[in-house]
Amino acid sequence: MTIEEIDQLKPRKAVLYLRVSSKRQTETAIDIDKDGNSIATQRDVCREKANALNADIVEEFVEPGVSAQTIEKRPVFKALLAYLNEHRDVDFVIVYARSRAFRNFVDAAITRRHLDKLDVRLVSAREDFGEGTYAEAMEAVTDIMNQVQNQLSGEDIRIKMRNKAINGGTVSKARLGYLNIRKDIDGRMINSIGLDEKRAPLVVKAFELYATGNYTIERLEATMADLGLTTRRTARTPEQPVSASKLHAMLKDPSYVGYVVYKGEIYPGRHEPIVGQDLFDEVQDVMAARSGAGTRDRVHNHYLKGMMFCAKCHRAGRVSRMIYVRAKGRGDTMYEYYFCRARQEGECDLPHIPVHVIEDEVAKTYDSLRLDPDFEADARQKLTSVIEGEQTDLRAVRAQLTNEQREIELKEARLIDMLVDDMLPQSKIRAKLHELRVQRLRVEDRLANLTEQLVTGGRVLDAALTQATNPKQAYLAASEKTRRLLNESYYKYFRVDERGSVVATLDDPFDGIYAAQRAYRAARTAKITTADQLVRATVQTAPDGHLDARERRFQGNKNGADFSTPSLLFNLASIYSNHDSNKATLVGLTGFEPATP
Repeated sequence: MTIEEIDQLKPRKAVLYLRVSSKRQTETAIDIDKDGNSIATQRDVCREKANALNADIVEEFVEPGVSAQTIEKRPVFKALLAYLNEHRDVDFVIVYARSRAFRNFVDAAITRRHLDKLDVRLVSAREDFGEGTYAEAMEAVTDIMNQVQNQLSGEDIRIKMRNKAINGGTVSKARLGYLNIRKDIDGRMINSIGLDEKRAPLVVKAFELYATGNYTIERLEATMADLGLTTRRTARTPEQPVSASKLHAMLKDPSYVGYVVYKGEIYPGRHEPIVGQDLFDEVQDVMAARSGAGTRDRVHNHYLKGMMFCAKCHRAGRVSRMIYVRAKGRGDTMYEYYFCRARQEGECDLPHIPVHVIEDEVAKTYDSLRLDPDFEADARQKLTSVIEGEQTDLRAVRAQLTNEQREIELKEARLIDMLVDDMLPQSKIRAKLHELRVQRLRVEDRLANLTEQLVTGGRVLDAALTQATNPKQAYLAASEKTRRLLNESYYKYFRVDERGSVVATLDDPFDGIYAAQRAYRAARTAKITTADQLVRATVQTAPDGHLDARERRFQGNKNGADFSTPSLLFNLASIYSNHDSNKATLVGLTGFEPATP
C-alpha cells in the first residue's frame, strides 16, 4: 500500500456542534436524554456521519435554547472556534444541518474562510453536497435560502403575534400573579393565562401599599417578602422573594389592569385584570411624584419636590434643582429644608431655606393669578364668538364629507351587484370592496372627530378660565396632593433666591391666558386699537424669560392677523387682535391636553 492509502486508513478527528433554538426543545423527552430529544437525535445522526468519514469524535459542543441569528451571539459556537485554534489536528466540524450552524450567508462565508485557514472542513450530516466547486456553490445557495427562510419565518411570527395582541391574547410568559394555562374552547385546547390564586391577592396588596405613598420600593420589597410574595419556580431557579426591580416593573405594567403590551403598543386584553384602573392610576401618580419630576423614590415626600430650582445658579448660567431634606435637631425635633444641589459640589452657596418659607412664597404667587371679572366675561364672549364662526366652516366640511360617504356607499352597492351577477372576478371585486370599506371608515372617523377638534380647544380654554376665577382660595383649602396637582397645572417650575423669594414660570394654557389679560388691560388703559399695538403690548407684558422668544415669533408678522405659533398665548391673543374676524385658530399644531387637575 502507498503512503497515501495508509494515511486514508488512519482515523481522523471530528468535533460535533449540536444546537436547538428554543429552551422548550431541550425539555422534550428528557427521560431519554438529558439534553432533550432534538439534541439526542442530532447527536446520533452526526455520529453516523463521523463513522462514514472514518473520524473519531474528540469533542462535542452543545448549544441549547439559543435563538441567535448571528454566531457572535452564540457563546458555545465561539468556544468551538477557539477550540479549533488550539487543536490544529481536527479534520471535521460535523453539524446536523447547515441551518443549525448558520442563519445568514455572511456568517457562513466568514466561518468557511476561518476553517479553511485551519484546514478544517464543515460537514452537514443531513445534506450531502459532495466536493468541488459545484458543491461549494450549492452550500452557498443553501445558506442564502436558510437566511431567506429564517427571515420569512420571523416576519410570519411577528404578524401572528401582533394579530394575537390586537385581539387581546397574551403574547408573552404570564406575569407574576398569573399562570400559563390551557383552556377548552369548543372542544379545542388553547394556550391562555389565568389568575394565580396564591400570588394575585399579594400583587393587589403590593399596589395598595405603594399607593399610600408611605412605601419606597425597597421597603415594599421587604414587606412583600414578609407577606410571602415569591417568584414562580423554574427549572433553573427556585421560588424566591420578588426583587425591587421586578416590583418596580410590575407597578408600571398595564397588563395588571387588563391590557396587552406588544412592541410598545397597548391593546385591550381578554385576561382578567388583577387591579382596578383607579388603584393603578394612584400608583402611577406616586411614581411620577417621586421620579418623574426628578426626585428619588424615598419616603420623604413634599408636594413641591421636583419643581424648585436655584435662582442663583440660573443667574450663573447653570440649571440646578433644589433638594428637599428632613433633619433631626435637638430634642428629636424635625426640621425641613430645601437646598441647592450644586451646593454639594461647592458650586453654589445658596443657604438652606426652611420649607415653610418656600411654601408661603409659592402660595403668594397665586395672588396674581385671579382673573379680572371683566376680562373673564369678555374672553368667554369672544371664545363663544370664535366657536360660532368656526361652525360655519365645519358645516361646509361636513357636507363635503357626507357627499363622499354617499358616493362610497353607491360604489359599494354597484360592486355588490356585480359580485352577485359574476360580471367580474370575485377576487378583484372583493379587493375593491375592501378598499372602499377602508375609505368609508376614514370618512366616518373624520366626521366623528370634526366637531371634537374645535370643541376640545374651546373646552380647555373654558375650563382654564373657570379654574383661574379664584385660584388662591382653592390652593389654600386644598390637600398637599391637590396642591401639587394645582402647581403642576399652573406652573412649569419655581426659582428660589437667597431670601427664599420665589419666581414662578407659568405653563400652558395659563401663560397664554394671563398674557392675554395683560394685553387686555393695556388695551383698555391706553385705548390701543390696532392689532400691531396689541401684539406689542402682549409682548412687553410677558413674563421674564419669554421676551426674546416671543419677539422673534412676531418678526415679519406686523399686522398680527395670522399667528404661526401653536402656543395658547397667541391663540387667545389672536381672538383679541382680530376684532372683526372669527377666524382665530383655537387648536394649535400640538393639540390640547386638559390642564385642570
